Formats: sequence, C-alpha cells, structure tokens
Amino acid sequence: MTHLIVYAHPSPDSFSRRLVDSIKKYSETLNTVIVRDLYAIDFNPILTKAELENLKNSILASDVELEQEYLEEADIISFVYPLWWASFPAILKGYIDRVFSYGFAYSSGPDGIEGQLTGRSVVMHTSMGNGITKDDEENLLPNFTAIQGHEIFGFCDMEVMQHFFYPKIMIATEEEKQDYINNTIEYYKELFISDRN
Repeated sequence: MTHLIVYAHPSPDSFSRRLVDSIKKYSETLNTVIVRDLYAIDFNPILTKAELENLKNSILASDVELEQEYLEEADIISFVYPLWWASFPAILKGYIDRVFSYGFAYSSGPDGIEGQLTGRSVVMHTSMGNGITKDDEENLLPNFTAIQGHEIFGFCDMEVMQHFFYPKIMIATEEEKQDYINNTIEYYKELFISDRN
C-alpha cells in the first residue's frame, strides 16, 4: 500500500509538522510513504491563464504532472494543514486547483461529471487555534468536512474516511498534543489492519 501525505504548514516546529513525522514513522512500518511538504518544495499555488488554456489541450505543467503521479500511486492520502480563515492555507487550495484538474481528478460522462480517483481513501487533519463547542461539533465541524472533504475529494470519487480536528493548538500543553498524536496513530493502526484483512 502507498500512503501519500500532503502537508501544508510553513513552520518546521509546528504541531502539524510533528503530526506528519509521527504518522510517517508509524505508516512506513507497513506501507510505502511519500510526504509532499508543499512549502518545502515551494509548490506554486497559482493557476495562471496560460496554464488553464494549456489544460484545455491536455498539456500539463511539469510540477502538476509529478504531483498527479504521486496521487495515482497512492491508496490512501492524508492531508495535514491548519485551519486559516475557515479554510485551507492558500498553498493547499492552489495545490487542489492545479493538481485536481479536469481529465485527471474528474471528467464529463454520460450522466454528467464523474470522479476519476476511485479507490483512494482520504484522511484529513486540521489544527485549529480556537476551541470546539458542542454547537461546533454538531454544526460547524461537519460543515468543514462537507466543504473541505466531500465537496472536493468526494467529488473526485475518493472516500473521505476521517477528519481529525485538533483544537486550541497554540495553547495546548505538550501532554495534550501528544494525546492528539497518540489517538491519531491508533486510528491509523485500525485502518491499516482492517485494510489487510
């Protein structure tokens, strides 16, 4: 199994970085793991007019082609990112804009738009500065999962398996952060075991 981790946080000492390292360390005991650190690779998030015109003629930019190859290889994709202004960091949104392109991630079929990334599973990890109220749990967080997960990855016929939220991350204690990581790794243990049965 190939596990692709797409990571979008500019700080090397962030909780998100620590989470990525922990997921990678566990996952690589069972899987081939590829980490795409969008800031480290200086991914260009801007879909230009020229690139959009080229896409109409099935001409891909070389950096997009590479990222699509990683996605094609992957069985499971983990997205790790902070919640900024109720959405993805711009670099991750640009990655989606450019890499999840028409003809690759989705296309037109006899019944309308059809997802093309069938058979891939998605696990989302979102760190947050604010806390989570009961109302957030019942309303806000499911809406984030619907918009950021199902409306994007589900649209491409990928299965959104889980969406983790890590609240108050800027003031969380080391113990709280480690508990978040431990709970996340337990999820992956169960996920990978079930995939092998």
